[in-house]
Amino acid sequence: MDAMRCGRILVAAVAATLALPTAVAAAASPVQTFVTFDPAAGEFPEGVAFDKTGNLYVSLLPASQIRRITPDGTQSVVADFGTAGGAGPAGLAVAPNGTIYAAEPAIDLQTAQTNPDKRGVYRVGRDGTPVRLPGTGAIVFPNDLRLDKHGTVYVTDSAGGSVWRIPKGGSAQLWADGPLLAGTGAAGAGFPIGANGIAVLREEVIVANTDLGALVRIPIRRDGSAGTPSVLVSSPLLVGVDGLALDVHGGIYAVVGTQNLVLRIDRDGSITTLATAAEGLNQPSTAAFGTGRAGNKTLYIANFSLFSPAPTPGVLTLEVGVPGRPLP
Repeated sequence: MDAMRCGRILVAAVAATLALPTAVAAAASPVQTFVTFDPAAGEFPEGVAFDKTGNLYVSLLPASQIRRITPDGTQSVVADFGTAGGAGPAGLAVAPNGTIYAAEPAIDLQTAQTNPDKRGVYRVGRDGTPVRLPGTGAIVFPNDLRLDKHGTVYVTDSAGGSVWRIPKGGSAQLWADGPLLAGTGAAGAGFPIGANGIAVLREEVIVANTDLGALVRIPIRRDGSAGTPSVLVSSPLLVGVDGLALDVHGGIYAVVGTQNLVLRIDRDGSITTLATAAEGLNQPSTAAFGTGRAGNKTLYIANFSLFSPAPTPGVLTLEVGVPGRPLP
């Protein structure tokens, strides 16, 4: 959804997808509420990520914060993005040393415009100060991001229909673009919504394309450059797809906010519905597997719900019975 955070634009996108086909859950899903947030305080969770010790990090907008939530549910503010300009950060990733990285579109929810002087990928220092990484102001709509084992950051540009690469200690570079990463306007948001959620493996990057309702595979060549993108799977059930998570067997977990779905996609392309609105999903955005005491067979789902007539912002848990892919 990350591009669909654009205030009125996202409202149109939600309305445009109401007529999409709805899946029926394969079986009752053990969905539980881990933590709830206060909608009156602007606490709508968009991005989620874990560190290696089991702490969950959540980006909240328009509160413009990153919160740390311990396994027992204790919350603390670790960064305030109000000074970065805009509603707040979207996608999150945590490095092995605990450094937090955040995609900040710096969007004004009233005008749906991003601020090129503030948007980008930020590293959060020990004192909680967000520091923008070099060259990332050129990313039109920084969305979701992941790290590889070398500390390289891959970030999607939903409005630009591309993936950018930021080498450790280096400047942002356009890494991959093309029709399979671009949006088509099919979600009815008023502008194309392409590359969105992202997952990074050793030899490939997987990107969710919101408008196409597809997962796109991009090989990583030996020199680090991008290979030719190809469609891994496409389906009407994936139209409106947002965040992605991976398990140890290669299963892909896709969060489809506009259809209130959590899906598992196997490598043969088969799709299983794990949770729906019946289990409490309310415009979910992203998901991440727990670590440490949090339990690595548990999927933590951001229940965004910013544009719901009855918002229920929080983080839900879903037991999937398979360990998540370990963090780099």
